[in-house]
Amino acid sequence: MKSDELDESLTFATAAAIDAAWASWGRLDTDVIAHLINPSFLGGPVWPALRQAHTITRRDNALLVASSGLADPTAWDNAEPTNGYELEVYGISADLPADSDTMTVATSWLGDLVRSVSNQVAHFGFGVSGMLDRYDLVTLALPDLDFADGADTYLDDEMAVVMLGLTDTELPATVAGPLSSIRLVNVKLLTAAEGRFCVNNTIGDDNARRELARRFAEQGRPLWSSLSRPSVV
Repeated sequence: MKSDELDESLTFATAAAIDAAWASWGRLDTDVIAHLINPSFLGGPVWPALRQAHTITRRDNALLVASSGLADPTAWDNAEPTNGYELEVYGISADLPADSDTMTVATSWLGDLVRSVSNQVAHFGFGVSGMLDRYDLVTLALPDLDFADGADTYLDDEMAVVMLGLTDTELPATVAGPLSSIRLVNVKLLTAAEGRFCVNNTIGDDNARRELARRFAEQGRPLWSSLSRPSVV
């Protein structure tokens, strides 16, 4: 990766496109969640242009936490420049007080969830975009997330399972980046029963995921996650 060779205007244009999407949903904070020391220097996954952060967008009744850096303009050694891995991930929840400070959001289950998915995306790179291109919806297991007491219904064998790729009119599915289209990927926390439904069923994994998406739409607010949402399975 040689992202320092790209014009800085591409970074500004990328941020403007993504920030406009979040601002269409709520009030985007000027402060971001970031690390004092970049985790990639400590053996963590390497994000496309090395910058890794998360943003917070607020409504009076909910919070949106999103990755910031997975779609940074990147010059590759063996391919044309792109907007990084051509996606950013986000989660929405009403579980946290809407006026929670940045550190409280960063250390909350929602912050941990989105950060864990962000790092999985950084690890698999364009493979995640490829799976979403092929299947539209993807489920992903996330080990070692520390949920609040009483949230066992969302853990299966100590692992949380999320669905990636749900869409709704609440937010655009993609935005136009200066180098490539950028997918905005929703992270939906599944109950243990919903996670098992995607693999232990008679209608196949892909059909099961689509059936869950249909049920989430019927339930309302399909893009939102909660530790108290009734299971649809």
